[in-house]
Amino acid sequence: VIGSNIFNTLFILGVTSLVMPVSVTRTNRRRDVPLTIGITVFLVALGMSSTLFGIGKDNSLSRMEGAVLLVVFAIYLFYCFKNDAVSDSGDTHKPVSISTAVLLVFAGLAGLVFGGGLLVDSATQLAHSIGVSDRFIAITLLAGGTSLPELATCIVAAAKRKGQLAMGNILGSNVFNILFILGCSSLVTPLSFEGMSVVDIIALVISAILPLLWSYTGNKEHIDRWEGSVMVLCYAVYGFYLFCKL
Repeated sequence: VIGSNIFNTLFILGVTSLVMPVSVTRTNRRRDVPLTIGITVFLVALGMSSTLFGIGKDNSLSRMEGAVLLVVFAIYLFYCFKNDAVSDSGDTHKPVSISTAVLLVFAGLAGLVFGGGLLVDSATQLAHSIGVSDRFIAITLLAGGTSLPELATCIVAAAKRKGQLAMGNILGSNVFNILFILGCSSLVTPLSFEGMSVVDIIALVISAILPLLWSYTGNKEHIDRWEGSVMVLCYAVYGFYLFCKL
């Protein structure tokens, strides 16, 4: 999840903004991005509580903390449904029926899941065959493979000039990863953070903060191409660090 969120923001959002500047709304600036930062910092505080606050014997997410994440996720969903009004997107295409739309969504998801599974399994076997660590696999190959749906969605959204969908896709995915996926997983078994280095945590926090920074610099209504280039460069530097630690 940590690797996926870093990849989502620095690489996918960066690459998408290179295709077309990604729009940032006032709601993104004042609510969505700060909320994502808050949830990211909350995760770090829970997962790294032993190092940061001297609480507990090790750095991990307990079942109780997983339950807390799921409660926060439920509150987050309720808040979004209550406050996000439907607006006219200006799309002039003839809408398809609800049944057709549902069928296409599930067909697309099935293709993404099947393709992503093949990529992750094959990449993991290849990585093990050349002797790299599980941590390297998780933060790079596994994170990138599981983020392919976000990459595909954002590139298509950018090509169709639906930049707001790209921003919402990344922010929503990152929040979902932390609150729901880690919440459910830690209910099954406590999740150790011992394999995460300080650099990994710093990269995670920086990836959450950069979209907020960009929303107050340059063209405040977009993440411009030069800002996207900085994000991709940051991911390249982080990837180089991981490679050097092999």
